[in-house]
Amino acid sequence: MRRKIFSIWSVLLILVLSLTVLVPGCEGEPTTGTIEVDATLDGSPWSGAVDYTLTGPGAVAPTVINGASVPNSHTDDAGNWTCAYVSGGPAGANFVGITPSSTQELSAGGTIGFTLNFEAPEEVDAYITFDTWTINGNPVPPGSYFVNPDDVVDARYKEGVAGNNTGQEVKVKETLMVSYHWQGIEGEQAPAKNLHVVNAWGAVWGVPPFEQKLSQTATFNGQPVTPCTLVPCPYCEPQTLDVEIETVQKVGTNYTKNVNWIKFKPSGGEPMTLQSLDDYIFEDNTLQPFQQCTLTTWACIEVEEGFEDTNPANDCCVANPLDSITLTYQPPGP
Repeated sequence: MRRKIFSIWSVLLILVLSLTVLVPGCEGEPTTGTIEVDATLDGSPWSGAVDYTLTGPGAVAPTVINGASVPNSHTDDAGNWTCAYVSGGPAGANFVGITPSSTQELSAGGTIGFTLNFEAPEEVDAYITFDTWTINGNPVPPGSYFVNPDDVVDARYKEGVAGNNTGQEVKVKETLMVSYHWQGIEGEQAPAKNLHVVNAWGAVWGVPPFEQKLSQTATFNGQPVTPCTLVPCPYCEPQTLDVEIETVQKVGTNYTKNVNWIKFKPSGGEPMTLQSLDDYIFEDNTLQPFQQCTLTTWACIEVEEGFEDTNPANDCCVANPLDSITLTYQPPGP
């Protein structure tokens, strides 16, 4: 009887051992998952070189995977993973985000996917040309003119951004420049003089009005200058007066940009104060009777993020001596 029982137990033991070999235990459960990374360009699949990182769990410190191309597949520990764009992608395209989410939970044996999304910049054509000088708002052709106390000399420019998406807003950056050539009285040596920096916000405007004016910075020979400072203008050495502007414009709208460059005041006139600023960029209040200066202007325009300018050739209008204006200060009569 004992031998029969022993034989039965022996058979059962062999069966258990066999099942143990055939059926894996808990220690064989997967602990990793799959991470798929791909990309799109304007909503369509794209493949190529792009640098990104995957940051996830780690025993001591977070695991970091550096990817260099898409599509790509990575196998790593289950847990929380974050994808971040570093650089690269379709040439000239803008990175716009990661879908469905830049952070996802990877389960053991599961799969998650990160899609890097790019958009090609919209093609537009920014342009700017010199239009006319004005004195106190009245257009005048290039030439020589007398100016009186409190006269303001303005330059106007024709500009805009052409493109198929009429009415779309685009951010535009411009640099408008005037060469200021201080000549004194014709044929006579003159000492150096100073110009006051005003940079009043209302000195630059558009017709029709821009959608928004974001910034306005006065510069002298390319260096930013603050209101109420003086900038030196040596005799017969042209200096560059600049104003840098950022605006929001609409594609397909033609604008006239106006810049009140200089207001003329007699020597010994009222000093400029912040409380009495008019709408102009610079002020000349050291003029003596019949002293002269010559102005020549040029300008450049560029579109900012999200747009590609297809014709850079018309982004600047060059300084043309034939468009210059010479101004002679004429004191008030008796």
